[in-house]
Amino acid sequence: MGRRILVTGFEPFDGMTSNHSWDVAKACTAGPMANFLTAKLLPVDQSGSLQPSEEISSGSFDGVLMLGAAYERSDVCIEVRAKNKLDMEKEDNSGRKITSIIEKDSQNHLETTYSRHLIDELVEDHDDLKISHDCGNFVCNETYFRALSAEIKNRREGVEKDPILFVHLPPIERISFDRQVILVRTLLKSMIFTPKLDVVGALIKDEFGRVLACRRPPKDQWSGYWEFPGGKIAEGESVHSAVEREILEELCITVSALDEVSRISHRYEDRIVDLRIIDCGVVDPNSIILTEHDMLRWLEKDELDDVNWLPADLPIIKEWMKGGIP
Repeated sequence: MGRRILVTGFEPFDGMTSNHSWDVAKACTAGPMANFLTAKLLPVDQSGSLQPSEEISSGSFDGVLMLGAAYERSDVCIEVRAKNKLDMEKEDNSGRKITSIIEKDSQNHLETTYSRHLIDELVEDHDDLKISHDCGNFVCNETYFRALSAEIKNRREGVEKDPILFVHLPPIERISFDRQVILVRTLLKSMIFTPKLDVVGALIKDEFGRVLACRRPPKDQWSGYWEFPGGKIAEGESVHSAVEREILEELCITVSALDEVSRISHRYEDRIVDLRIIDCGVVDPNSIILTEHDMLRWLEKDELDDVNWLPADLPIIKEWMKGGIP
């Protein structure tokens, strides 16, 4: 079962003959996920800025993806925040040109309700996707802020959190129209369906049989949590090749993957993780150089619960504390 998503684009403004944000929105909603998507054209004025928030308040959709054209951008930009301010340097289509706050008694900034963890992974996987913290000062930012504000009000009333996101599209001379449609569809797929990630972790021991645990660094989505070193299995990559690659990237050591010793499926709020733990043998602790974590520890069996493990890793740790380390 997928979520119902509203996809919006804007009409032309400021002398434009067309606005490709609407063309991309229509193309996406005509594709294979059409049953879950509805496209809506927004006027470039205050009435248009209110329409997504009104749809959110009515509960008609389970999420909203708003698209806007940004002709100074070179990449498809995922906006992660909106500010409570209008500072219009040009008129909108109603002739409005103002500087003011958008909503009284509201915060200065509102953050996207779409998973930041998934945003980071999407940006990591696509060179032409970028994160932006500045949605501008025009109707795009106004629309985004009102939509996020409406979603927050819904949550106060007990409604489940819905993904609300704004994406700025560069000129099609910089990134082709077809490529922009592909990237937006990738975002939409993760909004409609809970993503499933195939992940591999390494069981690495020292000469005393202690288990290596690594801590996520500051600013990471799970900062301060501990995990088995490892990561996502790339498309077409074997489990053993993936764990060997990840350990080389994260620890700067070469290991030989052996047997799978544990496997678990864990559902996070924003994704499902299928985690496999692969025995990677014994290594010299002095050979490790951390590139993606800020701390490591070598843990005896009775010390395994001394650190705060990621939720997906924790059932494996509990099992090993009862039955022994493989």
